Amino acid sequence: MTTGELPAAELVGGGRAGTAVEVVDAHVTGVFELPDAPPRALRFTRCRFDRPPVLREAAVRSLEFEDCELPGLDARRLRCRGDLVLTGSSVHGAVELGDAVVGGEVSLRDSRIATLRAHRLSVGGDLHLAGAVLDGADGVALDGRGMRVGGGVLGEDDVRIGVTATGAVVLVDARVGGGVSLRQARLADLLADRARLTGDVDLTEARLRSLALVGAAVGGSLVLGAAEVEEDPVALDRVRVAGDVHLAFALIRSGVRLADARVGGDLRAGRAELRGLSGARVRVVGDVDLAQCRADGGVRLVGLDAGGRVDLSGAALHDDGGVALDLRDARLGDGLLLADLAAEGAVVLSGAAVRGRVDLRGAHLAGRVVALDAARLVAGELRLTVEDAPAGRVDLRFARCSSLRDNRFLWHAAGGVELAGFAYLGLEPRPEDVSAVRRRLALLRGACRRFTPDAYDRLAAVLRSGGQEVAADAVLVEKQRLRYAERARAVGWAGPVVTAWSLLMRCLTGYGYRLWRGLSVLALVCLTACLLG
Repeated sequence: MTTGELPAAELVGGGRAGTAVEVVDAHVTGVFELPDAPPRALRFTRCRFDRPPVLREAAVRSLEFEDCELPGLDARRLRCRGDLVLTGSSVHGAVELGDAVVGGEVSLRDSRIATLRAHRLSVGGDLHLAGAVLDGADGVALDGRGMRVGGGVLGEDDVRIGVTATGAVVLVDARVGGGVSLRQARLADLLADRARLTGDVDLTEARLRSLALVGAAVGGSLVLGAAEVEEDPVALDRVRVAGDVHLAFALIRSGVRLADARVGGDLRAGRAELRGLSGARVRVVGDVDLAQCRADGGVRLVGLDAGGRVDLSGAALHDDGGVALDLRDARLGDGLLLADLAAEGAVVLSGAAVRGRVDLRGAHLAGRVVALDAARLVAGELRLTVEDAPAGRVDLRFARCSSLRDNRFLWHAAGGVELAGFAYLGLEPRPEDVSAVRRRLALLRGACRRFTPDAYDRLAAVLRSGGQEVAADAVLVEKQRLRYAERARAVGWAGPVVTAWSLLMRCLTGYGYRLWRGLSVLALVCLTACLLG
């Protein structure tokens, strides 16, 4: 049917099931309502409606509006066997699809809609949004709470990409059988708490005000590569992602929350700019890649369990609260790389267990009170060849590693180095002679704010295991000298007596480690006595 002005009543007339109604270039006056008509295919092309069509609880074979202008559309509880298409159209009011059932796809390509209310909508195919503009006049652009989509939610097709929503897109408790592809989308808020999304969620280069997927399940990967989130933190608490989480090159001004999140693949945020990354008890099956990222709120992943490697090489971390990196009680399967890290705050690794290497080569540790807290850290190799002297205290109490590699900058930490209970089996580079050992002893004396005897015992044991007996004895002699000096300070007025006894013992027997001296003196005394007698 092609006509000019057309009363809506003429479109509601009788007809048998399956009859197609096609209207082109019409001005539809009155209310087009389809209460109990037999199912039919309805197609409107370049039509203008004075009043919102009312298809509430109607049954149709398919419904299509192409290049039309409507004041609104009421299709609540609609039953549509085929596709529901609203392309290239302008809807000044709400499109009501609450509790509707669509057997095919729903397409809103290139349409401008004030708001789409689709809570509990059931769609057998895809939901197409490529080129759509959802104004969100009441603050919500798309209300898809409890929506069921058999296919995917697609914001692109072969000729266009991106969807714009100036209000919130709400997919709370939604179920989507395919992927959610909203690349280059411009959205105010995307809220998908507790949603079940079978495929990938792709928000590459999207721009949003906020994003929330609290308690959601993603069957594929969550991709936010080069995305920008302007205001609220990205809320991913308790999210379950079967694949990877990609945040590479993302700009997230309010940070990312990941408490109790589970990631079946890798967590990648290389070169991202974040306000902060936080979350306790995060489980990542693969690697955590934060290389060269910038986090002004720090990275706090307490209790992180990662099956692969955690890489923060070249990252710049800053936190006003004083903790730039917090990996307390973390369990890492394949190393922790902190090479060239710039930390304006404490680096906390206390209680962490790392199967491979912990590498702070070239790291800049600027925490004013505590620069590095590695108490009770367990690692394979511990590389502490930092770039410059840490600005605060270095705490290695009761840490354990198979091999320690350090440099002189570590021992010049402004707050000293805590070594009580620190255990290591090898030392790199290994001191080659007694003079090198004495230089190391000088570093120990300057770094330890209090006498720590087991630090000397451990160094001596490592040297002795390498066959350096003389060097090991020199370390133990130094330990005894410092022990007597500590006692001299403790006894007060009797201190000079203890100091004199210490000097005598050191000169005669080297505190028992150089007995040949005492024997030589005794032999000399006996010889002198014999000669004089």
